[in-house]
Amino acid sequence: MKSKIKYSILKSLLALVNVFFALLLSFSLLASITTADIFSIFAVSGLFYPVLLFANLIFVIFWLFTKKRYAIISLSVILLGFGNLMDNFNFALSGDTNSDGETIKVLTYNVQQFRASDKFTKLIIQNDILNFVRDQEADIICMQEFQSHNKNIYKPLKQLRDTLNTGTYYFESYYNPRFNYLSGLVIFSKLKAVNKGKLKFDGSRTFGIFTDLVKGKDTIRVYNIHLASISLNTSDIEFVVNPEIEDEEEFKNKSLEIYQKLEQAFVLRQKQIAYLTDEMKESPHALIVMGDFNDTPSSYVYSCISEILNDSFTNKGFGLGITYAGRLPFLRIDYIFSSDGFEVMEFEKYNILRSDHYPVSAVLRINE
Repeated sequence: MKSKIKYSILKSLLALVNVFFALLLSFSLLASITTADIFSIFAVSGLFYPVLLFANLIFVIFWLFTKKRYAIISLSVILLGFGNLMDNFNFALSGDTNSDGETIKVLTYNVQQFRASDKFTKLIIQNDILNFVRDQEADIICMQEFQSHNKNIYKPLKQLRDTLNTGTYYFESYYNPRFNYLSGLVIFSKLKAVNKGKLKFDGSRTFGIFTDLVKGKDTIRVYNIHLASISLNTSDIEFVVNPEIEDEEEFKNKSLEIYQKLEQAFVLRQKQIAYLTDEMKESPHALIVMGDFNDTPSSYVYSCISEILNDSFTNKGFGLGITYAGRLPFLRIDYIFSSDGFEVMEFEKYNILRSDHYPVSAVLRINE
């Protein structure tokens, strides 16, 4: 009799834990339709959608073998967010690139400033990345966090343009360039450039650049985007991954500090994506938009741009498509979007570990 009571109590406690995780999952679903300046808790929950989804799936499986009716707790929320599920997971196969029509290959890569602890290792990492990019033979290449040191600060860009065998490049620094140092966004292209510009407003660094490129009879506007990062330092990430602080007050203060960093970044990205979408709507040309958006497919940022453009991953990607190679798990934050003037033929993520991001590429066919 006592064992039955204990078992009943245990199931009740598990059901309460299940309700808690189902509630968090529902919060993550609301991230795509609510702005962070009003409900930041939803935006933060959206970051952890894949983790919350897996936790709820485990509960569904558990209840199916123990008490079937309890499975509805998580299953109802999972099904409610079916659209969100399709944005995060995909199992498409690459198409046939031999189809009629002109195609272009595009690639985006956040190179993390070729970061390393010493100059020798940095040089190895830089050479590995540039050799990889060169071997892809992409028509258009976007890099974020491109950095170099040189008395003639644009000399490395010109050398890289020649190494990649691209005819043009367009670079803009995140902030005003310093003497012999630059860090920013760059677009390399084999196509002729006829226009260019950058995206910036008060309170934000340069977070995007664009260039108009000629392909046959068509002109394509390509955006290279790097939205605001959360700017978590090493100790912040260590706390998120392994939150072991014995002092309760210190734990609260650290949690609040990280939450405020998350909130500020979400709000700034919200402003940046509004600026970007306004710019895109004014474009007279077909669009390719790629880069590091620092937000997941469950976010408000993603919902804004995916209403206008097509995500190459959801067309031809496979699995979770994780693009962040750092310690925070399951994050897809690097994207290649295109307007209806293109058909996605191929999408690929490359598991090259030379940055805290994985590069991604797509082959796009220009529709007549």
